Amino acid sequence: MNDQRPVLVIGHIKHPSLEVVAKAADEVGVPYHVARPVVGDALPPLEDFAGVIVLGGPQSAYDVTNHPYLLEEKEYIAAAYHADVPTMAVCLGSQLAAEALGGRALAGDKGLEVGFIDVKAVDDAGEILEGRFFSFHSDTMVPPPDAVTLAVSDRYLQAWSAGSVLAIQFHPDLDRTGIETLLGFEGDKLASFGVDVPALRQELAATEPSPGERLVVDWLQALRGSSPASS
Repeated sequence: MNDQRPVLVIGHIKHPSLEVVAKAADEVGVPYHVARPVVGDALPPLEDFAGVIVLGGPQSAYDVTNHPYLLEEKEYIAAAYHADVPTMAVCLGSQLAAEALGGRALAGDKGLEVGFIDVKAVDDAGEILEGRFFSFHSDTMVPPPDAVTLAVSDRYLQAWSAGSVLAIQFHPDLDRTGIETLLGFEGDKLASFGVDVPALRQELAATEPSPGERLVVDWLQALRGSSPASS
């Protein structure tokens, strides 16, 4: 029997970009609920959900002094892992997952990785993790001891799994709209770091609308245990 419970989506800004998650959830037939501890939302009981998606954000996973709610999020991710609840953790989410499961997050030693990057799947991790995806981060992570590395770029670890947790450093959750929104907020800061923002916007206009959407759809299909046609 298919699990009809919704997926919990944890956001780290007041208005997270949900276009890809919403479209993928609609395609697969999975309802979802959004919680934003950053604005005071409580994390609901884990048992109410078939899976968890932890989105990115501007915070550092290790900065619990300024963002104390991240401690509760790490505990929640650890509980999902121990209960074998499927969890997709993206960007900041992947770093929170690393810390929750015995690894750690830290400032990256190869600088800011922003824009469309080439991601290479490791061994037989699967073609779906290989391609050109949008990235925006300067922190990185050491995965937990039982993690399996799934994908890398030429600078940073990009994906790993441990038990029911899939951690992804790049952004399968952002489409053109979400990326453009991000550039609208962060464009001036990126330019101050030497990023060619106009060139990045040109590449964005030339790329497919949602380069990581298939990854989100496939994860939700595996969660539901069905194809869209049978949902």
